[in-house]
Amino acid sequence: MNLPEPVPGLVVRYNYLWHKDELEGFSEGGKDRPCAIILSSRKTGKVTLIPITHSPPEIGEEHLSLEIPLEICKACGLDDGGNYIRLGEANRFVWPGSHLRPLPSDSTRMHYGLLPKDFFELVLSRVIALVEKGRVDLANRP
Repeated sequence: MNLPEPVPGLVVRYNYLWHKDELEGFSEGGKDRPCAIILSSRKTGKVTLIPITHSPPEIGEEHLSLEIPLEICKACGLDDGGNYIRLGEANRFVWPGSHLRPLPSDSTRMHYGLLPKDFFELVLSRVIALVEKGRVDLANRP
C-alpha cells in the first residue's frame, strides 16, 4: 500500500464520520469519501481533515461549503460530478489510523492528489474564520 506523507492540502480517501452521525452514537461513517487534510502534526501524529461531498450546501449554509473548481477536481483525481468541501466540520485522528481507505480506481493508493496552494490557502482561511466563530464541529477518532 502506498501510504503518503500526511501534508496539508493532500486529498485522501477516508471513512468520514459526520457530526450529526456522531451525535446519534455512530462511530463509523456511512461511506468512504475524499477528504482534504488541513492540519498535520509531526509532534502528536494527529491529522485533521475535512470532507468532500457531491451534495451542494443546504440553503442558508452556503458559507459552510466551498465548491471545488472542475480543473482542480481533475488535477486532484476527483470526479467531475460537482465537489464541495465542507468547512464547518472535521475529523481528527492519529495517522494513519484505521479509517483510511484505498481508492476505488487504484487499490494500492489512499490519496488522490494535492489541492493547489492558492486554493488550499482559501480553504484554510475559511476554516480558520469559522473556528474563530466556534462554527466547526470536530470528531476525535481513534
